[in-house]
Parts: sequence; structure tokens; C-alpha cells
Amino acid sequence: MNTHQGTAVVPLEDGRRLTAEANLSKDGAGSWSGTLLFPAAAKSLGLLNVTEGALWIGDREGRFVRPDTSDWIGSPVDKIRIRIEGNGDAPF
Repeated sequence: MNTHQGTAVVPLEDGRRLTAEANLSKDGAGSWSGTLLFPAAAKSLGLLNVTEGALWIGDREGRFVRPDTSDWIGSPVDKIRIRIEGNGDAPF
């Protein structure tokens, strides 16, 4: 599968597990990236300051980096959108 449009679960360092709407894709070389969209109620320093982490799609884990922590500025009014770049195998 080259894309995933659906849910992903992102565990944070404080122990919370946030569910996001994921829009992810991978290229022919296997590199993957995309966006995660969280409800506005999830807004916290723990989420806004994430620079790397993991996400789960079903029972598959993927690791990611987030190169720009100001990427959430300009998110839709009721959402927090962050951009990620995969680090390793895609979980989809």
C-alpha cells in the first residue's frame, strides 16, 4: 500500500495516546511522510513540541521525525495539524 488515509494512534511522553486523522504516503524508494490531524482539545505542549516519535496504524508501529514544530500554525480552527517524515519502514 502506498498511502494511508485513516486513523493513527500517537503515544506521547506523558503517557497519553492521541488518535489522529492520518494522511500518509510513501514513494517508490519507500520513504514516507504526511500529516497528522488532531482535535483542538489535544493541544498541549507535549504535542506541539514533539520533534520525533512513534505512531501506530493497527498493530504496526512507525517512527517519525517532525522537522518544524511551528508547522501547526495555520491549522484548521478546530484541529491541530502537524507534518511528519517517516524514519524507517512505513506502518501501512
